[in-house]
Amino acid sequence: MLFTTFLPAGSYAQENTVDVQAIFDAMSVADRIGQLFIVSFDGNDPSPDSAISELIRDYRIGGVVLDSANGNFRNLNADSLPANTPQQVISMTNRLQALAFDGNLPAAAALNPTTTDIRPLPLPEGRGVTLPLLIGVQQEGDGYPNSELRSGYTPLPSNMALGATWNPVDAAAAGRIVGEELALSGINMLLGPALDVLDAPRPDPQTSLGVRSFGGSPYWVGRLGKAFIGGVHAGSDGQVTVVSRHFPGQGSADRIPETEVPTIQKTAEELTMVDLQPFAAAARPGTLGDLINTAAVTDAQASAVTDALLSTHVRYAGLQGSGEGVPPISLAPQLGEDLLNGPAFAEWRAMQGLVMSDELGAPAIRRYYDPTLQSFPYKRIAQEALLAGNDLLWLSRFSLDDNPDTELANIEDTVLFFREKYGADADFRRRVDAAVLRILTLKARLNPELDLVNTLVQGDAVAGEIGKQQAVVAQIARDGLTLLSPSPAELGQRMPTGPGLDDKVLLVTDARLGQECNAEDCPSFPLIDPTALEQSILRLYGPGATGQVSPDNLASLSSQELSAHLAGQPTAVAGEEIDRLIDEANWIVFATLDNDPAVPGASALREFLTERPAGREKKRIIAFAFNAPYFLDATDIAKLTAYFGVYGKTEPFVEAATRALFREFTPPGAPPVNVTGINYSLADKLRPAANQSIEIRVPDVRVEMGSNTFTAKVGDTLRVVAGPIYDGNGRIVPDGTMATFKLKQRNDPFELPLGEASTTDGFAESLVTLERPGDYEVQVQSGQAQGSLSLLLNIVDLAGGEAEVLVATPTVTPSPLPTETPTPTYTPSPSATPQATPEPTPEPTAIPPLPPRRVDGGAFSVSLLAILLAAAVGLLLYRASVSAPSTSMQVVLTVAIGGLVAYLLYALGLVPGADILQRELRPWGAAVITLVGSALALLALWAKQYADTREHE
Repeated sequence: MLFTTFLPAGSYAQENTVDVQAIFDAMSVADRIGQLFIVSFDGNDPSPDSAISELIRDYRIGGVVLDSANGNFRNLNADSLPANTPQQVISMTNRLQALAFDGNLPAAAALNPTTTDIRPLPLPEGRGVTLPLLIGVQQEGDGYPNSELRSGYTPLPSNMALGATWNPVDAAAAGRIVGEELALSGINMLLGPALDVLDAPRPDPQTSLGVRSFGGSPYWVGRLGKAFIGGVHAGSDGQVTVVSRHFPGQGSADRIPETEVPTIQKTAEELTMVDLQPFAAAARPGTLGDLINTAAVTDAQASAVTDALLSTHVRYAGLQGSGEGVPPISLAPQLGEDLLNGPAFAEWRAMQGLVMSDELGAPAIRRYYDPTLQSFPYKRIAQEALLAGNDLLWLSRFSLDDNPDTELANIEDTVLFFREKYGADADFRRRVDAAVLRILTLKARLNPELDLVNTLVQGDAVAGEIGKQQAVVAQIARDGLTLLSPSPAELGQRMPTGPGLDDKVLLVTDARLGQECNAEDCPSFPLIDPTALEQSILRLYGPGATGQVSPDNLASLSSQELSAHLAGQPTAVAGEEIDRLIDEANWIVFATLDNDPAVPGASALREFLTERPAGREKKRIIAFAFNAPYFLDATDIAKLTAYFGVYGKTEPFVEAATRALFREFTPPGAPPVNVTGINYSLADKLRPAANQSIEIRVPDVRVEMGSNTFTAKVGDTLRVVAGPIYDGNGRIVPDGTMATFKLKQRNDPFELPLGEASTTDGFAESLVTLERPGDYEVQVQSGQAQGSLSLLLNIVDLAGGEAEVLVATPTVTPSPLPTETPTPTYTPSPSATPQATPEPTPEPTAIPPLPPRRVDGGAFSVSLLAILLAAAVGLLLYRASVSAPSTSMQVVLTVAIGGLVAYLLYALGLVPGADILQRELRPWGAAVITLVGSALALLALWAKQYADTREHE
């Protein structure tokens, strides 16, 4: 009974899939209400007598969130040495899941449990079915505080580091690591990634998401976020839920919604165009193979659709209005009525997409309900969160005094209130039932058997598989590392090589401290070790490696020590020693994070550049931004020899910075956000680059073997495709970039616009109707890309209304563009026209283009001679009447009109045989046609006059 979902006998068949409705029908009221809640808890003791055991067993809570701040596990032991965090987490998740199935798993057996280790507990009152727990964790990369699991786990890249690669392959690789390591640890819910768009980043760490965002482009945040989600699903084999946050986007908020609910002053249209785009992309159907070359992944069919959205504690003026009385969207009816029921998410919701609230006990929520912080209406808060549209309610920090006992009492009281209201309020009951069905559907996807056996993890079996992906992250770190200033050419002049054997190097690191919990035995630690760069240099270039540097010439300081010294304050290192290190250094390298005024030493680089100008021009001063790249202004950057964006502070990123310092590779990354200090505008960079020639192709036709021709019907519609179109960074332009197609008769200045088309994956397409024979050019223009490789179509009339179409593309070499990411491959969509054989064939070889001009000045001149000749002949034929001026004028005008009409028809390609005359006779072809036209006109005049004469007789 402990190892299967408890249901009445015969209620449903367990054949790898379960009947969710049958499970729901078998649930008690207590079961249904409990599934709505996911809770945080204190301590690392999930024994049967613990508070979390009471919530899971007696109150039927459906999930928990693990957090080192609550002491659920440790990354550092009390002696500051790394802890075996994977073992702690596996033991914790196994014991928690056992409680959900009314069993007690002793701590001694929790790492490698067997069926005999689990001891049955008395069945609680109100028990209907047993279900696995949702166990969530925040694991967003870049170490503390964004990744909870650090010691023993792979150090993950930040979202912005992935954004700087502009490569979905890297995003998927990072997601795969997260999914695999969480699943191996018994965790089935990832609280992330953040899909917020930093369209206007602020250089204030108190108001900015920093490296938690993929960047400032809605398209690229969505594309990379979706690839990351697919990677999580692939790495976990579908056993980890992805909860994308912070819906509907808080990138434009002027403060983090922690202590106060911020207001975003954007219109509904702006929210739709920017903030909502990545979430809409994550909710659209798709697989990992849709985003990246399937040859680069082994799990192309892994779903790239987010399982859940986490609603944020932000109010949106464009949706809700503004004012302190307006609730955050997480508690407002607009969440469900306007956003979730809107066209971007309706299909996703219909497929049981789930919405989870952010922490309902966050200080911002407490302050919204009572600015004086005298009351905390917890039951009302939970009810309004559910009615707003949240399915899963996160009860964390759920008291005013942050006392665990008070929080436990509030949670229990809220659960009992919901049970009572479920029986008394039909509307409330319907809302609960809908939410519970979504939660059950999600749990059935994670564990189709919904049993305990498939939920438990064997620690020894997976111990060697966690924390082994540093090489993958090291490559991601190099892919995203960015040279912010100066240009690559100028950098080659300023620092052609890295430090040499005789160079003295001073390394200044922001070594601010962090602490994962408040317990007395919870040690503090530097976010970047003050000697991390020095150790990395010695490992890669010291005497035991290439021997490029001497240990005696390296020295390390913390930015806290340097800042205190510049302010005249005492430091652990003597002031005279700091002065000596500065004076003797040929190179001074700064490892920076941000400029938080609340953190001592955060502005040490800026203080140094201001306070110590003497002799600075003789030194090479290098800065590495291990956080977001926009915390220095233009004046600061102008004083630096070089400024690099690293976007992460863990060991693989320190190593990448070291390699860049020694010029081991050219940084390939580009900032994914605006950086005003270097005048870098993301919007400008994402526009089509001017120095490119856009290729145009006809993808749907079968070209005859040995030629560049195909047969179609006059009047058929031909689909032409342009692309790939690249942006200013050398990557494909965002979806929705407009391209204008034009059709013109060759050598005719008049252009016929075919209309605008938006790009998808860098390609745009348009339709060309084969109306009449002739020589045509199809061109495309997109943004600053003014030119394209013209597609030449020579349409030759055949019998029976058919036409032979000759396709040619001039040989033009486009301007080179960066190629850090693979060139996309166009996948044509189904098309009904033209009626041609659809089998794909090799791209036709280029043929010599048609003669460059059908008519020109020479052709016109010989055509005039032909008209004069025809007029002279006509006057001779009418010599008996030339004495009459009117007859002479009539002859001349008739010949001229006939000749000019024939000339124009020839120029337009409307005269049968015009192409043959053009190829064989060149300008004399126009003279022949003109002469024929004049002769026919003269013949018509003679016929008319003859008829008139007979009539008078």
